[in-house]
Amino acid sequence: MKRTSLLLSSVAAAVILSACETTSISNVGRNPFYRGEIAEADLLGIPANGSVTDAAIRATLEGASRRSVRLHPGEHILLIQSGSIQPDGALSRAFEQHVRVSPYSGLPQDSDGQAQAAKRPDPRVLRMAAARAGASKIVCVWGLLESAHDSTGFDSITWLPVVGEFIPGKRTVTRLTLKAMVMDTATGSWKSFSTDPITDKRVTAAITEDLQSSRQIEQMKGGAYAQLARRMTL
Repeated sequence: MKRTSLLLSSVAAAVILSACETTSISNVGRNPFYRGEIAEADLLGIPANGSVTDAAIRATLEGASRRSVRLHPGEHILLIQSGSIQPDGALSRAFEQHVRVSPYSGLPQDSDGQAQAAKRPDPRVLRMAAARAGASKIVCVWGLLESAHDSTGFDSITWLPVVGEFIPGKRTVTRLTLKAMVMDTATGSWKSFSTDPITDKRVTAAITEDLQSSRQIEQMKGGAYAQLARRMTL
């Protein structure tokens, strides 16, 4: 009898355990145009065939130690959101508080695994695009959105027969973290930045869950974008 009770308790616990989801900020709501993310190695131009030498590493380190790659107020940047055909409006507005922005596509090149590893795109092409736009820096932003859901025990009886009242059906904890890289157009020198995680907790009803989640995510993204732009600017 005791073993049966223990088994039933375990099953019950498994039913209400949190369900976790992780997605890119460029694929919120299952974006039909989403094709994946830009790899950092593609932007940096690190050779995939092992041709990097110790001498090249020492020379690069010596040159990089003399530079500090940051954004300066008022300068012109090429802004990329990894995985998106153009940056979110809120992302562009956050950076426009500090610098001038030219949006640029963040869609990855079509690839087939080993073929891409053998031939990565040349980052000098991107730097030339920035130069033609008059942008002295290139900024690429990646975002990770993590959500955990658990049942409140009332999933099957969300709405009461009273207008405007409901019993919450799900608890949601959402966390958003951004990472970005700024690259000097002229030299290819770069520096990475990240934001502090932004977390939101709320209870939603099944009938309004999608709308509430969408508003929640947009608010979180706006705060994270503003934090990132401030952190990257001198």
